[in-house]
Amino acid sequence: FPIYDKSHQIAYIVTAVIPSRHYQGREEVIKGKEYIDGHWKEEFDADRLSGIVHMSKQHYSRLFKQHAGTTPHLYHQSVKLQKLREMLCDSNLSIAQVFNECGVDYNGTLAKKLKQELGMTPSEYRARMTQK
Repeated sequence: FPIYDKSHQIAYIVTAVIPSRHYQGREEVIKGKEYIDGHWKEEFDADRLSGIVHMSKQHYSRLFKQHAGTTPHLYHQSVKLQKLREMLCDSNLSIAQVFNECGVDYNGTLAKKLKQELGMTPSEYRARMTQK
């Protein structure tokens, strides 16, 4: 950008530098989130995700956490939990069907995490949400 003096002559030229690595990191995080959002039913695969963004698993995980505030794996789990909560509101599906549709074991770790997060069982959550 030119900076002019009082006689309207160019006194300085200012250049803005944007660190490309930092900027590209954000794009890669967005790309990773979009991939996870589109493939949330699948098991989390750090190798596949890092391959899609063309980075090592360790570097991508650090970059993702720096910009998203969470690891890719925890982001994947949060997307699954959100989908579970949404689908539990559909009374046309049994609770077991909801878990199956989301690719989650009804007696598994993610089911326990959902119960902890909700503070109630999935059936209690469904009853409360369909009551409104």
